[in-house]
Amino acid sequence: MMRVNSPKVRVRSGVVKQPSTQKLRRRWQVRVSDDGYRAWCFETARFWQTSLSPDPARRLLMTDSILHVETLANRGQLAKLLCLVRIFAPPAILAQAMKSLKSAFPFLHWRGRRAGCLAPFDACTPPQASAQNRFALSLTGEDKPPRAIGHDHLAAMVEAARIPRSRECRHAKLTKAEYDYWYRSTLGGWARTAAGKIRLRDKRKGRESNVDAEHLLDLVLEQGGLCSYSGIPMELLKPNSHWRVSVERKDVHHGYIRGNCCLIAAEFNSIVHKVSDGSCSSPGTTQWSEEKVQEVVHVRTRQLQMQQLQEDIATARQRPHIANVSRLTFRGPDAESKFRCNCCGVWQLAENFYSDAASTTGLRSRCKKCCCGTNSVYRQTMRGHALSLLAGARYRSAKGKSNGRFTLELDDLLDMLLLQGGRCYYSGVPLHCATGPADWVWSIERLDNAVTYTKENCVLIAQEFQTPDQSRNKAKFPVFGTAQWSRRKASYVWGPFFPEDGLSPEEHLPK
Repeated sequence: MMRVNSPKVRVRSGVVKQPSTQKLRRRWQVRVSDDGYRAWCFETARFWQTSLSPDPARRLLMTDSILHVETLANRGQLAKLLCLVRIFAPPAILAQAMKSLKSAFPFLHWRGRRAGCLAPFDACTPPQASAQNRFALSLTGEDKPPRAIGHDHLAAMVEAARIPRSRECRHAKLTKAEYDYWYRSTLGGWARTAAGKIRLRDKRKGRESNVDAEHLLDLVLEQGGLCSYSGIPMELLKPNSHWRVSVERKDVHHGYIRGNCCLIAAEFNSIVHKVSDGSCSSPGTTQWSEEKVQEVVHVRTRQLQMQQLQEDIATARQRPHIANVSRLTFRGPDAESKFRCNCCGVWQLAENFYSDAASTTGLRSRCKKCCCGTNSVYRQTMRGHALSLLAGARYRSAKGKSNGRFTLELDDLLDMLLLQGGRCYYSGVPLHCATGPADWVWSIERLDNAVTYTKENCVLIAQEFQTPDQSRNKAKFPVFGTAQWSRRKASYVWGPFFPEDGLSPEEHLPK
């Protein structure tokens, strides 16, 4: 057995007798760290297969040599859930163990190449504590895209996924939620679950939809498991992971119909706030496309006029002058119960004004139409849109459950813009500091979504890189990653832009 050097690991060991039909003994050692990590070390006399107690759902294949099995599990909640298992074996039996695992019980991600979670025995290290997340355990921090799957193996995976499976919880001691998680970890389970969700979404929106699970599996095989926009290999099996496969509508004006859908990595599935109808002077959108992905390389090489940026920031720090309207001007109501708008001068009914408790008339001085037009023009300025971003961030902070107190101010936002040189923190593309629809519109991003909006936790990015993180603080099951962007992820796709990225040429994925 390996000795545990970490003082934070509790060890207990013993000898367990197998049934008399097998006539073998095994020595075991259980190591439990403070974060709930569990590790089993086994020594067996010959090749055998068994179920671990107290988790009958987790089955492991052993060889005739010492294996070190490290199982990462959440404390309490995941005691019965099938988890990612790493096996450390002596180099002499790696090939034998790999061959055995391919026919093993179908764990999470133990099919094909993912059955190769093997490493030399000397590489085994005691479990390390991780305090990055209090709610969901992150089994891996590796944000590098997975390796591409060969066509023959991918075709076999797709054919196996077409076989219908029962959704009943046939696994012993597995709840429906736990079995659903295992089901979504299979390619067929993902396709059927995704097809059901997009049909329900189109039904609620009143849109046409004819995409089913079979069509999604056809897209997986047609695209070779690669993202349609970037060509990055997608994660097809692990839920809550980096580069997770996602269904995208090419034209957001239409529903999920065949010919309008493709599969992309979840990092490129950004939220489209506004869609250009062609009438505005700056057509653009926050939605990604194949052309837009290729455009990033050229856009971020553009030189910015720093002097002009500094002048715009200085102007944004100053409060604009608003002409005062004489309080002696009669606003109403008149004989027809109408009120006068101080902007357009038209007498209108009270229903055309917003309420204002501080006003003597109980209504705002401008009608709804003028307020909308004025606010739209104001948000086209750097100061106006910055204040709009702050208002939205303050609302989300008060509504959410983030740790800390909201302390972000307008000056902090403008200081970030100047410090970043007017560029996106992740990709380096120049930011459009006004409301959209437009390309590369700026937005506030939290580096740690568990913490509220503070100057130390926030950066400015383009809205294309602001993807929702639905797993980090909400998931009840293992979190392997998130769709949130980072500088390293951007470097994998387009190459390093900032000197401090430190990405080696081997890690960059060329097009």
